[in-house]
Amino acid sequence: MTKRVKTKKSSVYPFLDKRQPMADGINWPVRLTVSLNGEQFRVNLKIYTTEEIFNKAVYGKGSMPKEARFIKEEIDNYLDKAKTILSSYPNINREKFRKLFNSTADLVRSDKTPLSILFQKKIDELTEEDRAGSIEFYKQANVAFSKFRKNPCLEDVDVQWLKAFRTWYMEKGNSHATVQIHFRSLRHIYNRAIKDNIIAVGLYPFDEYKIGTASKSKDVLYPEEIQRLWNYKSNIYAEKRAKDYWFFLYLSSGMNIKDALSLKGSNVKGNVITFVRSKTSSTKQDVEEIIVFLHDEAKKIIQTWGKLDTDDYIFPAFRGTKTDIERLKVKAVTARNLNRSLREIGEKLGFNVNLTLNLARHSFATKLNIDGVGISAIKQSLGHSSTAVTERYIKTLPVDNYRKISDNLLNFNKDK
Repeated sequence: MTKRVKTKKSSVYPFLDKRQPMADGINWPVRLTVSLNGEQFRVNLKIYTTEEIFNKAVYGKGSMPKEARFIKEEIDNYLDKAKTILSSYPNINREKFRKLFNSTADLVRSDKTPLSILFQKKIDELTEEDRAGSIEFYKQANVAFSKFRKNPCLEDVDVQWLKAFRTWYMEKGNSHATVQIHFRSLRHIYNRAIKDNIIAVGLYPFDEYKIGTASKSKDVLYPEEIQRLWNYKSNIYAEKRAKDYWFFLYLSSGMNIKDALSLKGSNVKGNVITFVRSKTSSTKQDVEEIIVFLHDEAKKIIQTWGKLDTDDYIFPAFRGTKTDIERLKVKAVTARNLNRSLREIGEKLGFNVNLTLNLARHSFATKLNIDGVGISAIKQSLGHSSTAVTERYIKTLPVDNYRKISDNLLNFNKDK
């Protein structure tokens, strides 16, 4: 007979829900009935079986076949998890029980709420929504916080904790920008916890502690360096491909590599490409289409490495993929290979910056700014949410220009 969970204030037991059979008409879903602080509710399990097998597994009626033993073991595992939650969280409510029970993260016995569980819950939801990019942000933040403190808990997060994390994380060579990305993920998790009555709003640390923004100077190629790259010739297949992809991004309003690989034939009408940035398409209700004129050289690049007249993806990397998570993995491999070749090209040309795909976007913005294009127009071309973001992409003057300014500071000859 399978065990049941019972405490002074709660009880949990399995039952066969015979209100709606499965499609085969034979199996029924197994659920748990939870009685908590006088409230009763049910929790879904990923178990489906017949009435006969369920009775043998739960009540031990008759000999227990292999299938019944398997069902019993599965139910007992769920009951053990329920027991751990009820014993570890004395003030638990219905909503919190559901979130902890449905989380795929390991439970740690504590009177506090482990951050790992809350992060995993968010990651599970993003996985169901197929939002690969956002998943990585929360995964990386969860790893960072877990390295900072063993089994970190929500209730531990206060202003001093945040300051200590920042100091510790940056001493390991990480940037302000990365710290802020992790903190924004944590702030979202904290706000959800308040909404779900897991923690009191009065403990919220982000009113006093401001995450802020980091304005990191972006590496770029200036026009003279872009010209040298354009004139660079190679017989190496990987270098030719990497150079062409870089210039496609540069000539396509600084498009990022994921958006380029996501382009389909339907995005091209005549000499115009229209697309929505993948970075914002799933996070904003009102998304703005970006319009790019298809430069003749960009068209040649498509014809060399892809296919313009197609209903499928223009470039081949994403062909055959079904989910955004799968495409994210393909994009990572593609970008890594292209960047490896670009770095080698940059070293051969003697560039003092690390030549990567990202420089195409920053170089495009800077070239427009040097040519006198207004910030508002550059913002629209890049698809940024504000001109403040655009300004962080731009370097107006090459280093030599700053050197000339410095050299002239003590030059008082009006004729020079």
